Amino acid sequence: MAIVKFDGRLPKKEKLAAVNEILKRNRNVNTVFEKIGMTQGEERIPKLRKLIGEKSISLHKENGCSFYVDIKKVYFSPRMGSERLRIIEKVKKGEKVLDMFCGVGPFAIPIAKKASKVVAIDINKNAINLLKKNIKLNKVSNIEYYCGDSSKIAKNLEDKFDRVIMNFPLSAYKFLGEAVKKCNNNAVIHLYSFIKNGDADVIRKEIIKTCSKKFKKIKIEEHKAGEVAPFLERICFDITLS
Repeated sequence: MAIVKFDGRLPKKEKLAAVNEILKRNRNVNTVFEKIGMTQGEERIPKLRKLIGEKSISLHKENGCSFYVDIKKVYFSPRMGSERLRIIEKVKKGEKVLDMFCGVGPFAIPIAKKASKVVAIDINKNAINLLKKNIKLNKVSNIEYYCGDSSKIAKNLEDKFDRVIMNFPLSAYKFLGEAVKKCNNNAVIHLYSFIKNGDADVIRKEIIKTCSKKFKKIKIEEHKAGEVAPFLERICFDITLS
């Protein structure tokens, strides 16, 4: 399966020619979707148009795990594989980890192989249903999952966490207050945000303002996690709290 993005002015004939070339060069690809807009909404459902093929569910392999993905119903970016690996490698044995926007589990499942416990939340019921399948597929047993609003669910969790993953670039910072309340001393929050024209000052100030309500020392590191549109980058703010 492949997802492509074309210039809106490109004639349909040329789009189909490009698709046929993709199929010719990639024998394992039999379905192609065109991206026709930005992912929007709390459920992060992609805007796609099918160009050729039938199935929207595929099996994706990454970082030693396998994931069922339905690209028409859940958000998933294969291009973030190396960024996810960066976070996975930071997890220490025995950590408790909260994944507030878990999707089908590309962070939660490989992290569960190192952590003592992972709590995974997503408001998209299709994502949670696929997460359950992926948990069984990868034979992990220490993931606790919930379907619903992350801020409300996190508020009622009894656990405190050593690491929190907030992969909702559109507005993850709005959920930061509840995430901070669930953090142990020296916890790390990985907060993703879309940054236009390289201006991260607004998000950085919001992070400091929110985190300083509970923690005295706040260390912020920024990591580029891919360009999603011209002049629009996905940035991960690694926030250490103590």
